Amino acid sequence: MASLEDLLNNVIQKVLEEIKSNVDQSFNESKKIVEHAYNDTFNSYSVKVNELLSKYQEEIEGEKAKLDVENKRLISSEKNFWIQKVFDEVKNKIGLFIDSESYQKGLENIISRESKNGSIIFCNSGDVNKVKTILNKLKINAEVKEQNLLGGIRIEYPDQGLVRDYSLDLILNQVFESEKPRIAQILFGEE
Repeated sequence: MASLEDLLNNVIQKVLEEIKSNVDQSFNESKKIVEHAYNDTFNSYSVKVNELLSKYQEEIEGEKAKLDVENKRLISSEKNFWIQKVFDEVKNKIGLFIDSESYQKGLENIISRESKNGSIIFCNSGDVNKVKTILNKLKINAEVKEQNLLGGIRIEYPDQGLVRDYSLDLILNQVFESEKPRIAQILFGEE
């Protein structure tokens, strides 16, 4: 027969085993709950971090695009500045052409071809005497008026309400506009 002590030890042993089983089961369930909570929290924060990264990435891309546009604008402005410098330098050198014999002949050809009695010829102050001399030589009775021009002439036909522009200003502007791409190619190596 088993003694009371053995019976008590058996009962204690069974209770201990049951307690241990309950503790193990509780620990495993707690572990699952903690792991589930950890995974939920991790996933939630991962989504938030990815959203923030995406948002900041978009902001950075937007700022980069703004900077790219600003850089292009600045580069274009700088290029236009240097192209304009070339144009201004050409305008400054126009005086050499105005003093040439070919300029004088060009004025004479235009006046003989386009001028008629009663017309008004506009020219710069330096060309007034040249134009009057040409008109006298060609026996054309036209009025000569001074106008702020680089060179060349504008002829007004009051009876027709028409003005023809043979000024170096117009010619230079037209040639310069058509040659801008070539000037840019020379200055900046662009196509």
